[in-house]
Amino acid sequence: MASLILSPAEQDYIIRGVESGFRADGRGSLDRREVSLRTGMISQANGSARCRIGNLGVGTDVLVGVKAEVNSWTPGEPEDLGSIVCNVECSPSAAQEFEGRGAEEINVELTQLLDRILNGPQSGLDLKKLCIIPKQAYWVLHIDALVLDVKGSIVDTLVWATRAALMSTSLPRVVVETISDEMGNMQAEFDVVDDPEDLTPLEGAKNLPISVTFSQIGKRYVVDASEQEEAVTQAKLTVAVSPAMEICAIQKGGMFRGFPPSLLAEILETAQRIAREELTRFDVHYAQAKLHLSSQADEPSTGSTFLAQF
Repeated sequence: MASLILSPAEQDYIIRGVESGFRADGRGSLDRREVSLRTGMISQANGSARCRIGNLGVGTDVLVGVKAEVNSWTPGEPEDLGSIVCNVECSPSAAQEFEGRGAEEINVELTQLLDRILNGPQSGLDLKKLCIIPKQAYWVLHIDALVLDVKGSIVDTLVWATRAALMSTSLPRVVVETISDEMGNMQAEFDVVDDPEDLTPLEGAKNLPISVTFSQIGKRYVVDASEQEEAVTQAKLTVAVSPAMEICAIQKGGMFRGFPPSLLAEILETAQRIAREELTRFDVHYAQAKLHLSSQADEPSTGSTFLAQF
């Protein structure tokens, strides 16, 4: 995906550095760049978050909003499950190759990956909790992600932002009653309580997986490749790992070739080890984001506030 063009000397410098155990920005092979995380970025959404991996202007920046709506059940759908609908779009200003229709392929790839991680029992979310009345009504969570800037590691930034957005999501309370119709038949009806103070946190969000993306450069691999490193990447693999250290999803990136079998087993084991550290790091950043949101609660929501928060 990287559109950055490097000279042969620059490519050789990055490849030889990775093979020797050091990177151009001073990180180790398995080190991630600095992470910035904020929640409550979209007031009209049920949950939202913005994440940037890397420094401002040289990092990847993703904004995610979660909107919940009640949907009527139709035959053929699961009888007692809610649903999650994902959509990822890359802003044309995020990278030169996204101008025009250039982002269509990466949009589809990222949407499919996010859907694979979140839909199903491996996500940690209990979709039965999103059912209001079986075979009648259920909650649909629309997850819309906008990639604002790309400087490497787009998938991991997307997953971080989505995880934070879902953890900050609250649903209106629903009152379900059983009434009798004119024929004496009992029917269930529901009413969504329109009270912004009467909300219920999304259950199971803390069980959502985290992702670790590996990029092969030369004969070795790195985590959280920078824009320059992605320009010389030969293979890319994203591994989603749950808090229970279970591998939930694996996806090869874009048009890259696959990892050699000799590295694959090592990568999966490394992914579980890194995920444990990443989840701890995420919890720290999420707690800081919630604290920051509380301190900003009395400030007006404006465009300048949106930028200042990040």
